[in-house]
Amino acid sequence: MIEAGGPLRQPGPRGCLGTAAGLVVLAVISPFALVVHRWHCWRRGNDIRVEVTMTPWPATRGVERRRIDAVLDVPLTRERGFRRRTTDAVIRVAEDLRRPDDVYTMIYRLPADEEAVTLPVGPQLQELGERFYLALNQGPVAGRTVVWLTLGRGTALAEVVNPAICDPEGDGEPEELLGTTVARWAMASEWARVGPSLIIRLILVVPASAETAVGDRLRALGA
Repeated sequence: MIEAGGPLRQPGPRGCLGTAAGLVVLAVISPFALVVHRWHCWRRGNDIRVEVTMTPWPATRGVERRRIDAVLDVPLTRERGFRRRTTDAVIRVAEDLRRPDDVYTMIYRLPADEEAVTLPVGPQLQELGERFYLALNQGPVAGRTVVWLTLGRGTALAEVVNPAICDPEGDGEPEELLGTTVARWAMASEWARVGPSLIIRLILVVPASAETAVGDRLRALGA
């Protein structure tokens, strides 16, 4: 039984980007609900199960990119410590990809919200870690898609996202947000408790040169 969940939906006409400049042709991300269904068919033991897949993503400004999709299945008895381990892995990824003027941002929308929350997190890895860990533990965010964009210091989040129409779980999302051309790298995160498991899904769009390092960070969560 799914206690909390929400799909990463298929592409459609609606999107979050404030301007058409950020739009590229994107690969389809399969719904979180399908991931949950497949994992639900696997008999839960005490092991941590990690699946990482990598696929091409449209180049941006001449830079080749990759999509990395990680699904993490954790027994509830190991849930608390694993949330911290996942946060540490995300921080290490951000550190691997870091440029001196990086600024981290987060975007999400709860069902009762009139507009999306678009929050500048700040330039520090510690700030990113604190926000990410909070998102992995907040009940209202369970089953919701949170998008994390890394922008240059000279790019305001308001220039990229229109919060009045943005819904990271709406038609065409989170693909549009992940594919915005001004993001140096991007990530969508989602978690839910499914029966005896905690399932966390991470989707990252990163430069192709970082594909191996990022994939290794994520696979190590299963050790």
